Amino acid sequence: MTKKDIQDYLDKGMYGAPQIKPDERRKYLGTFRERVVFAMVSIETESTDYDAFCLEQFKKYPTGTLSINANCSLKTQNHFMKLAQQAHINFKMVDSDEDKLASDEIAMVFSLETAINLKDISVKKRNFSLSKKETTDTQPPKQRTGLLTRLFKS
Repeated sequence: MTKKDIQDYLDKGMYGAPQIKPDERRKYLGTFRERVVFAMVSIETESTDYDAFCLEQFKKYPTGTLSINANCSLKTQNHFMKLAQQAHINFKMVDSDEDKLASDEIAMVFSLETAINLKDISVKKRNFSLSKKETTDTQPPKQRTGLLTRLFKS
């Protein structure tokens, strides 16, 4: 064995096998950013406003896995486990080093086994763009009136 091989063997024994992008994997609950379909922060998981969006994405990507942070509330964990079971989606609990989640930390990630490379994975932004499109379609078109009509309106 060469000196480099021995050093690699010792490092692997002391520190574990080297990982690719460990910070990214920690942030996205054990997966890479390019595999994420959508992610929800802790404050977003407390309301049921995004359930329809989640079910739609579960239906669109039936081979995905829902990763739930084990440090979020039990009510939230149970709610999203039931949603995953309802849509026949695999889910897993991921434990992190923190004792309690901050409101801006990722609490739930829906990901695939292969890269999908979505530009925006935030539920809030994607949901807002969908609701904005719906409101523009349902509003009646404005009627144009001429200057004389507006002046002599009774």
